[in-house]
Amino acid sequence: MADLATNAPIPPEAPEGPRCANCATRLLGPFCYACGQHREAHHRSLRHLMAEMLENLTEADGRLWRTLSRLALRPARLTRDYIDGHRVAEIPPLRLFLVALVLVFAVGSFGRANRTSFVNLKHDAPHIEKEINKITIKNHPDMSHWLRNHVDYAVENPDEVAHTMREWAERFAFLLLPLSAFSLKLLFPLRRDFTLYDHTIFTLHSLSFAGMLIAVEMVLNTMPVIDKWSSFLMFALPVHLFAHMRGLYRISTFATLVRMAALGIMSLFSFLLILTSLSLLSLALAG
Repeated sequence: MADLATNAPIPPEAPEGPRCANCATRLLGPFCYACGQHREAHHRSLRHLMAEMLENLTEADGRLWRTLSRLALRPARLTRDYIDGHRVAEIPPLRLFLVALVLVFAVGSFGRANRTSFVNLKHDAPHIEKEINKITIKNHPDMSHWLRNHVDYAVENPDEVAHTMREWAERFAFLLLPLSAFSLKLLFPLRRDFTLYDHTIFTLHSLSFAGMLIAVEMVLNTMPVIDKWSSFLMFALPVHLFAHMRGLYRISTFATLVRMAALGIMSLFSFLLILTSLSLLSLALAG
């Protein structure tokens, strides 16, 4: 039989190709256009499972390491590229922030900071009770009674209160993101070329670097000899913030330093607010 338009013979129907193992759609390439799954055969072996796990963990295409190196050395360029839409070559900022957050709490869970902070309350309990009475007993006796009872409970049950605090700390840590982004919006009120979204991307990258640096410092702090010098690593935070802010917003050195100082004050206030809220909530839930 021939095609009437070209008189060319119509080839017999080609045999049906492979189908997607996930949704059974006929495959036309290495990936299923319906669900996105790769067409490679599913290997039911431990070796393949470990290789796949390593690939997903380290992003075998190099995105993770490339993103981390740019975050440390060229943060302004990293943020600018993501805002401009060049996103395939880097880890999404929110995922990077989550990784940094997990690292901080994972490393911190091996330390003794949480327990020590409450254990030390036994030594300071008389002074704390005196301050509570001085501040609240005159005008707010009920608050004084509540605080005294819950602080006494924390002194006697430090592990329970510390566990409650750890559970809620990650949730409260997310509050740093909107608070910092809004702070930047206030610091650049006339910059119409930067939206709240842009400030949020800057904040995600900045907090991610800070979190990873803190995690590294906590690890080094557990090592003999190095622990005496690990705190000097924190000097990298203002240096990184300066390069990040000045490079992205393209402002002068003086303007950058002024905004850094203002942002530091805002961040300190936000941190104290979050820490106070977290402490009161932990005392209330544990007690």
